[in-house]
Amino acid sequence: MKLTEYTASYGRKVQLERFEPVEVFESVTATIEEGDDLEVVSKELGELVRENAERNLMTRVLAKKMTEEGTDGDE
Repeated sequence: MKLTEYTASYGRKVQLERFEPVEVFESVTATIEEGDDLEVVSKELGELVRENAERNLMTRVLAKKMTEEGTDGDE
């Protein structure tokens, strides 16, 4: 068997409030070239998708909290 592609995926769900989950998912596929070390490819792609998903999640959670704080301050 010859591997020609490798796909790494990462997903995470955080419950902000009751019935208000925030979910992120990242997936990336790379073409395996002759001489590529599959363990290195796996590690690098895994780190890439995890970091991107966590950054996306943090951005969404902070935006939600900023919206809530802005609403709370107006009352």
